[in-house]
Amino acid sequence: MRWHLLDALTEVVPGQHARGRARTAFPDELFADHFPSFPIVPGVLVIEAGAHLGGFLVMASVHAALGHMVFPVLSIIREAKLRRFVPPGTPLLLEATLDTLRPESALCHITASGLDGHRHATMQLIFAFEPGGGVPGGDRDRLRRFVDAELERLQSPWRPAATAAGD
Repeated sequence: MRWHLLDALTEVVPGQHARGRARTAFPDELFADHFPSFPIVPGVLVIEAGAHLGGFLVMASVHAALGHMVFPVLSIIREAKLRRFVPPGTPLLLEATLDTLRPESALCHITASGLDGHRHATMQLIFAFEPGGGVPGGDRDRLRRFVDAELERLQSPWRPAATAAGD
């Protein structure tokens, strides 16, 4: 997973919550028809930004609990409420809370707010992953290097420790 919509991870408490910043400065072409003379960030991108932070929290939580990496994938949008328009370039503060962690899935509640404290969106997202950390058909080492590079780019305060299994 590449966290393109995140600018930074500012706090991570595995098993509990994570905070970060999302960017909404997209190319002008995106807003040409969304909407003419009234540009707003598509709600699906706000949800995707929440999924990036939630997936990161799930990955960190499983690693802290079990000592190995999993690679969560958004599998269900249980609920999403888009409460306020997000104009282009509006910084979003994201907070993800881990509600439930199961051997193969997790439920997170995510809030996206503006710098003024007003909520723009709330969502409940379910993530699925291989319990043992497998990546069917993929290169686990390459994926781990990619995750490490993204964590560096995001200036993450949390980094997974290497394990004997190569995690």
